[in-house]
Amino acid sequence: MKEYQDEMLDVEKMLILNYKKLGLNDDEVILLLLTYTLYQTGNTFINPSDLALFSNFTVTKIDVLYTNLIAKGWIQTHIDEKGIVQTDLSLMHQKLNELYVNEWQQRQKKEEKKEETEKNVFTLFENFFGRPLSPLEYDIINGWLDKKYTYEEIQLAVNLCAQSANHSIRYIDTILFEEHKKKQLSETEYQNQLQETIELSKIDWLNK
Repeated sequence: MKEYQDEMLDVEKMLILNYKKLGLNDDEVILLLLTYTLYQTGNTFINPSDLALFSNFTVTKIDVLYTNLIAKGWIQTHIDEKGIVQTDLSLMHQKLNELYVNEWQQRQKKEEKKEETEKNVFTLFENFFGRPLSPLEYDIINGWLDKKYTYEEIQLAVNLCAQSANHSIRYIDTILFEEHKKKQLSETEYQNQLQETIELSKIDWLNK
């Protein structure tokens, strides 16, 4: 897996884009971002008065938010060997690192699944035609994959094609297009029927 360090993470971007997923509310993420920014400028201990200078929060509000962040495991304070109180953001970095790793692993799984699907599709067609695929056939199949056709949809089209006398990839392409159009039409019809039902429900039939 790709190596990374805490300092390589875009902390602000990760917090802004993921704070709801991470269980933070708007005020908490603002205070956390402000704490991180002040810490980055060299302030090793961030107190409520410092934060109040750079926000519209009252000191009382900041105390409440800070207590929440401590309880949620985002911020902590400790006393160093010299007896000086320090703000500690290591828990924040740990949470963001875990999020980074989780998202990276999910991307890897999606990529592996995509590669496996491509391999299976190409094998399906080589077995169906009983020969290696031509460059044109590769291009057509890659076009389907770019359109997010699933392996199951493509396999269904191959099975339908096998029942006919026309065993060309162009015919399979036509089947895929028609099946997709049929599916889209069904969804559209459903939405139209739903809208008609909603409109009918608005009518006061007793007073008509």
